[in-house]
Amino acid sequence: MRRFFLTGLALVGCLLGSTVVRASTRSNAPVDDAAHTYWLEAHNLIQEQVRLLDRVEQSTEKPELSRLKTLSGQVLLHTSAVNRFLKSNCPEPKLLCMPPAGLGEVAGTDGATLEQVQAYCSLYRSTRDLTTMKSRLDQQARLMTIETSRIKPVQQTARKKIVPVNVAAAVNVSSRDVLVLVQSSRQRLAQMQPAFPEALRISEASLRGVAVQPGQTVPTQSADMRGR
Repeated sequence: MRRFFLTGLALVGCLLGSTVVRASTRSNAPVDDAAHTYWLEAHNLIQEQVRLLDRVEQSTEKPELSRLKTLSGQVLLHTSAVNRFLKSNCPEPKLLCMPPAGLGEVAGTDGATLEQVQAYCSLYRSTRDLTTMKSRLDQQARLMTIETSRIKPVQQTARKKIVPVNVAAAVNVSSRDVLVLVQSSRQRLAQMQPAFPEALRISEASLRGVAVQPGQTVPTQSADMRGR
């Protein structure tokens, strides 16, 4: 059975300490109850994340202040739920999924299968996208609040003209960044599906989500996303 460890790092009590797995999802061996519980919890989190991504993507078509605030709260709640799942299985997710240089690559441990760690670390990395996504939604909400309140821009110097804030253009840029994050998150979720037991995999159609409207262009990557 394929198992993994971090070279030079003792993972005592880490990943899946309460759900020790006896079979890889890619083997013909049965998956025990503890492993099934782990996969079911991970599956439910991903399913909720797919629904959340659908709502966020729909919000970019016509941003509305109240909807943006609601979505920001929902993203925060979901991120917190994912973090609770991560912490319950490993007290230091970052140490497991992004070990410092020199500690070696993930290769095996007696605590969990390679597939479990792949799914675990994909969920960990998804929280980074979600955190940035919430920041963008909050930014759009602030911009729309400025527009709603009709706040006049501050004059920088007495000699310069007051330049009005182009709220619509700024919201549009932020919405495009959100779409980049949504697509990145969908790709991450799709890539982790082969690690799951077949009965708990999300369908490709569900992962694909909201169809892009005719004439709407979704950028492949924004500047601040490069290098992730």
